[in-house]
Amino acid sequence: MLNLQNRDFTIFKFERLCEAIAENYPTATMAEYFEKKHPERFVLMRHDVDRMPGNALEIALIEYELGVKATYYFRSIKSVFKPEIMKQIQDMGHEVGYHYETLSDANGDPKKGIELFQSNLDEFRKITNVKTICMHGRPLSKYDNLDLWDTYDFRDFGILGEAYLSAGEDLNYFTDTGRGWNSKNNLRDFIPGKTEQVFADTTDNLTELIESGRINNFYIVTHPERWSSSIIGWSLYYSMDIAFNLGKKGLMGFNGVNNLGKGVDYNSLSVTIDLEDWYHIPSVCGSKFSVYKDVNEFFENWNDKYDYLSEPTKRVLDILDEFNVTATFFVVADVAEHYPGLIESICARGHEIGCHGAHHRCNIDSKTKEPLISGEEFETETLKAKRILERISGKEVIGYRAPNALITGDMLDSLEKIGFKYDSSVCVNSLYNKTDSPLEGVSTYPYHPTVGGLEPGEYRDFIEFPWAYYDIGVKIPASGGPMLRFLGSHVILKGLKQSLNRGHTIFYFHPIDISNEKFPDVGNGRPFYWAIKGDIVEKRIRHILNNLENVEKVPLKDMVR
Repeated sequence: MLNLQNRDFTIFKFERLCEAIAENYPTATMAEYFEKKHPERFVLMRHDVDRMPGNALEIALIEYELGVKATYYFRSIKSVFKPEIMKQIQDMGHEVGYHYETLSDANGDPKKGIELFQSNLDEFRKITNVKTICMHGRPLSKYDNLDLWDTYDFRDFGILGEAYLSAGEDLNYFTDTGRGWNSKNNLRDFIPGKTEQVFADTTDNLTELIESGRINNFYIVTHPERWSSSIIGWSLYYSMDIAFNLGKKGLMGFNGVNNLGKGVDYNSLSVTIDLEDWYHIPSVCGSKFSVYKDVNEFFENWNDKYDYLSEPTKRVLDILDEFNVTATFFVVADVAEHYPGLIESICARGHEIGCHGAHHRCNIDSKTKEPLISGEEFETETLKAKRILERISGKEVIGYRAPNALITGDMLDSLEKIGFKYDSSVCVNSLYNKTDSPLEGVSTYPYHPTVGGLEPGEYRDFIEFPWAYYDIGVKIPASGGPMLRFLGSHVILKGLKQSLNRGHTIFYFHPIDISNEKFPDVGNGRPFYWAIKGDIVEKRIRHILNNLENVEKVPLKDMVR
């Protein structure tokens, strides 16, 4: 027979967790946290009442008897909005807040969403003085309810803070979403900008961590319906969790959000520039289907104008100055030979120089992902490119981006071996995969790749900075580049903002994206590749930078510790 006391996510495990908290840390409500009325060491207990409000009352009583204060966020739907239960919980000394989902309810219309928010908030305030709010994730909705505050300000409604947006980056965040404290099944339940540094797989692990007293704070989030006191209730919700997790993994394309990144622990953006000219693209040079085998063959046979790079690069430098952005330029090393002084002009403006290969040739086949050169040849060629760029810049080159973003785990191992500290080539999305890996567990924020692969692994002195995507049930590449030209700034900006909610992310483009000159009509298999470029793309870049004005922007070298 099932022994409930030995199972996780039972009322017994919850009570033991609360006992550990009561014995080792004072607790604070979310309102007290936002008002800074808490000690240096503390625990924030937050309960998202998505369903089964009776369970919320049961755990509130356990906390009350142990002297643990908590905050309960109730949804406005009829099955959850139970005034008598909410009043009883409040009378125990707990805080009651509003678990809003009105942007989803309004099908993404901010005006209707804020009207619903105000109406529901008024109903809540007939019961309790709501001081704080918390977004409800609605993983099956394509709308992120946090986006409501891109248009409006919750402070205008007398709200002290939002449980995700207002949470400090110093908090150690643990949530039972997905029936585990490790966040691997989370779509939206994480603190924007926070990359967790401590971990727990089970409630016992979390309890032991609290008892150890080794960290200053805990931000613990539970869903009361998950914590059952009966075998039937536990079994029912166990089955539901399994089904929900499988559904979420379907939505995430089995490459879903994994908020267990290590290393960099704050929300910021790196603007990166790929410095290459029109002939560097694979339809012209350096691929199995290109017109020319490589750049050397191109220059042996090309007698017309080739430099379409210098003029737009100067304009890019002016744009970066205008927006006070220090960027990372991933430079193809042969630019040093064919564009004298161009790399020096970038260094003179204070930007970081990274390596974008020696000649921008593909290192693996874009279809089969089989290597096109040996590992030894890759290391020799890339090290030579690194030294050329270091000689010109006068600084160590520690970052790499693979030509055409074609990357493998073995290449990362080679990069680390020859002195690089990071790579920024991985792009998780549902349209294509330019790697030899399924990219399971990779999201849009930095991580330490496993040796020999591209998935997150144990700590190593090498970091991968993956690119942004926009998750609307399928993942759309949203870091910029060609997608900025093809999809426009609206989609890219939405993807960047969504990715920033997960942590640090990448925006990139090429100077030739904003060139107004007509490129030579040369290339195989991509007749419309440059159909959109020039002033229209420059306007898109400016629009994105304007809308991300308040986001901290740092070159990638500053993210490597």
